[in-house]
Amino acid sequence: MRHIKCASNQSSKQLINTHFFNIETTLQSLLIKLPVISTCSYTIMLKLFRITPVQTRYFHQSTALLKKKPGKGSSKGKREESTTNNDDDEVILVDVKQYVSEATDRYSQTLDLLKKKLNETKQGKTNPQIFDQLKFPNGSLFTDMASTSTRGKNSLLVTVFDPKETKNVISLIMGANLNLNPERIPNNEQQLKIALPPPTKESRLELVKDLKQLTEEFKNSMSFKYSLGFIRRDILNKMKTFNKKENDVSKVLKTLETTHKDYVNKLQDQLKQAEKSVMN
Repeated sequence: MRHIKCASNQSSKQLINTHFFNIETTLQSLLIKLPVISTCSYTIMLKLFRITPVQTRYFHQSTALLKKKPGKGSSKGKREESTTNNDDDEVILVDVKQYVSEATDRYSQTLDLLKKKLNETKQGKTNPQIFDQLKFPNGSLFTDMASTSTRGKNSLLVTVFDPKETKNVISLIMGANLNLNPERIPNNEQQLKIALPPPTKESRLELVKDLKQLTEEFKNSMSFKYSLGFIRRDILNKMKTFNKKENDVSKVLKTLETTHKDYVNKLQDQLKQAEKSVMN
């Protein structure tokens, strides 16, 4: 804390004090001669004539991180590196630790989503959602026309909502290059049975390949908003306006890198578990 004092010299003090004494004596005489002047009025008059010769002002400088809100003609996100008292500038206090919390929350969501997708992918053709993304020539989704469920361990059951669309559903499935052949169930125009081939070593290895490709997308894709790489870049972009030489900012950046590496390892652990499940 820095103090700045503004004071007159000694001789000036003596002169001023003598002048104040004369004023006070005069006021006291008036009080005696004019009883209508109350003590309160006397006190107020003294205050009006008294001027404190020594004034002290205090200035305090903080090391908190400040961010200057950009105005017209200034670059977006320009950072205020020093504290100022300029009334034209709006200064915002920023807690840089919030970026670690944001990254951790988003990384956790990525981990949960990957786990779900790995479980769906490792089911391979036994996954009842295998046809959900197929589209008819008119743009309708498969799920608009039919639903799929498992029937035992080695077959799927497709239920067509409108019997008139059964042929179109069969054509759509056969044209999807999944090597699956739907068959009509006798005396039922709305249900199709699809026999699933037993898994082979080749089909298992193909599944493992799909699992690795999926995990890579969740790890490094810069166009997928749930990937760890996308999230990391987004957080760092938000911190571009901060001075990396500041202690707090430097610590947060290091923590972000450590957190990113931890979640990359967790991602790889999920992949290994999924691979093990498929190959056994």
